[in-house]
Amino acid sequence: MSFALATPSYRGDIERCRLLCASIDRFVTGHAVHYLLIEDRDLPLFRDFEGPRRRVLAESEVLPRWLKSWPDPFSLGRRRVWTGLGAAARGIPPLRGWHAQQLRKFAVAKASAEDVILFADSDMLFVRPFDLASLMKDGATRLYRKPDNITAEMEPHRAWCENASTLLGLASPAYPGPDYINNMVSWRREHVLSLLALIERRSGRDWVTAIARDRRFSEYMIYGYYVERLLGLEAAGHWPDPRELCKVYWINEDVEGFERLDSFEEVLAPWQVAVGVQSFIGEPLDRIRALFERQARQAS
Repeated sequence: MSFALATPSYRGDIERCRLLCASIDRFVTGHAVHYLLIEDRDLPLFRDFEGPRRRVLAESEVLPRWLKSWPDPFSLGRRRVWTGLGAAARGIPPLRGWHAQQLRKFAVAKASAEDVILFADSDMLFVRPFDLASLMKDGATRLYRKPDNITAEMEPHRAWCENASTLLGLASPAYPGPDYINNMVSWRREHVLSLLALIERRSGRDWVTAIARDRRFSEYMIYGYYVERLLGLEAAGHWPDPRELCKVYWINEDVEGFERLDSFEEVLAPWQVAVGVQSFIGEPLDRIRALFERQARQAS
């Protein structure tokens, strides 16, 4: 099996993405290439990230040209929307950046050649050695799957589940149900391609239109439902793992506890190899970088 990493990013996260890339270069092995999935207008900012095993993919290389980003007039241009005459004609409502990033994750399978794609968000960083070959067990690829983690009361999760079922022609899901949404999720490229082909056959539309006509979609739920409910995990060559490989600090985390850290080792479970610090908790990047550099020195 061959392996790739893929990271959707944008100019607002560029320094976090730079730190992620440094952490991959320091700690991660076993991959052929690391793809950065970037909006076209941000390409000049990310070109210096490219190297022997890192490639910057422009959005126009992987998504149809009729779906473009524009300044959002309702935010005085501070935010972007993905729309256009072609998108509107296809019944696609204006999309946000997180929608476009999800579509890029599907699309990278068409632009890559590696068998397994591991997604690493640009607000995380690796802090322990990690070989992508460790995603394999007896020839099967790890799939994050947390049983019974989504209940009927959870929104927007329920909408994501219903949307995935409809796209794939499945019966409405039962609750509580499995959750496939996490950091460091790995997909098999062959299944992404067959999934998109199925969506096109069922809808009679291109896969971008079929998925984006309802903005309530989750890329991880769609893929998870496809490989488990349609193919069957064993037949699809996946093994389920409920463990989170990345320790994530969300807005409801003990931020003061994070600020008291001397080392990431204080908070990592034995199986965790990365840390994610959401930008909206307000933790300075310099603080995160200092912890990473300390971690890198200790691992030397």
